[in-house]
Amino acid sequence: MGRLRLAVDALVCKNAAIEGDVQVGSGTVVHVGASIIARNGPIIIGSNNIVSERAAIVNHGAAPLVIGDNNLLETDCLVEGRGIGHGNVVQVRGRVAEGSTLGNGCVVGAMCTTEPAESVPDNTVLFGSPQQRRQRAGPNAEHAAVHKRHLEYIREMLPRYNHIVEAD
Repeated sequence: MGRLRLAVDALVCKNAAIEGDVQVGSGTVVHVGASIIARNGPIIIGSNNIVSERAAIVNHGAAPLVIGDNNLLETDCLVEGRGIGHGNVVQVRGRVAEGSTLGNGCVVGAMCTTEPAESVPDNTVLFGSPQQRRQRAGPNAEHAAVHKRHLEYIREMLPRYNHIVEAD
């Protein structure tokens, strides 16, 4: 049985499913119905991330699964990889397959998936059906600004309508 370690200003809804050794960083928000399951190794989530409703983060391996800062994990997405960097978006029903890693500034589009054990380079966008890839020129400054405003809104509204886990 692991334990949950929360930064003082993290917001985690009480009805999120959290199992095993999980650490949630400063300013990160974990919505109602999200699942964070550390089956074998720990899960370490950085700062200012948004884990949306029904998003799932699962660590099957013994090594830590590390999620960087300023990531958006949208509804019904699944992260089973070894880790993801900073400023990424995993869209609705997107998947980071077991053993995969995402660099920084990547987008896994709706219903798209990484290959198992793949290392996705920085600024890669997976999109479409059939799935395609392209490289962005660099980080998306507009996304960073919207992410910041989204976090501010959630931090204000979420505690009004949900029970929040108290940090130790």
